[in-house]
Amino acid sequence: MHIIKQTAIVISIEMHKIFRAGFIPISAAAFLFLLLVKHGQNWADFTNSGLMFIVALIGLVGFGALSSWVFAQEFTAQTFKDLLALPISRKTIIAGKMLAIELSELAITVLEVLLLLGTGWLWLRTPIPAGQWHLITLVVPRTFVYNVLLSLVWPFIASLTRSVLVPTALSFATMIVAVMFAGQAVGQYIPWVIPSYDLANPGFSSSIGYLLIVFIGLIGIYGTIYVWTVKDQR
Repeated sequence: MHIIKQTAIVISIEMHKIFRAGFIPISAAAFLFLLLVKHGQNWADFTNSGLMFIVALIGLVGFGALSSWVFAQEFTAQTFKDLLALPISRKTIIAGKMLAIELSELAITVLEVLLLLGTGWLWLRTPIPAGQWHLITLVVPRTFVYNVLLSLVWPFIASLTRSVLVPTALSFATMIVAVMFAGQAVGQYIPWVIPSYDLANPGFSSSIGYLLIVFIGLIGIYGTIYVWTVKDQR
């Protein structure tokens, strides 16, 4: 119970930092702007554009920037040593930070789906067709899980380099790769392409691709733990 309470405290502190930094409203505003720029004239175009922004832009770059910042800002703000001086284990701090990131990513995704549906209804003045609604409920939850797992590697890189620029730049590169290979068969074997490939090919199944995404997530988790608990002691 003590660990749960400490983790909850870390989550609360990190969520406050994330809200104060404006990640959620900025992501929503960027999504809404892109949606209005490329809205299409029917629900199919509108939904496809919105899902592309949610999956490729927000899911890869947005989640990458958010998860990188949460860990890197401890180094850039020179609060890393002060944080580790607290009577809380480093693993608890890492767990709290990562859970705060995931909760924020969930809030961003839910908000953007609501913006997609609300803006589409106001623009097109017609109810969303059953086919498009089915596509949203099918694609968004699955690609959200993919992007959350993939975003776990950025805290590792941010902690290793003690910089937010390196992982954020790499997350931009993954988006470019996702756009390039989303329509190609090889995309189902490239972890950061799989969310976009899933959007372009609903219902596809690739056990190798899924395992690669899980592997990336595990590298991120254990790599971050290593940097914070082992490498820092040297």
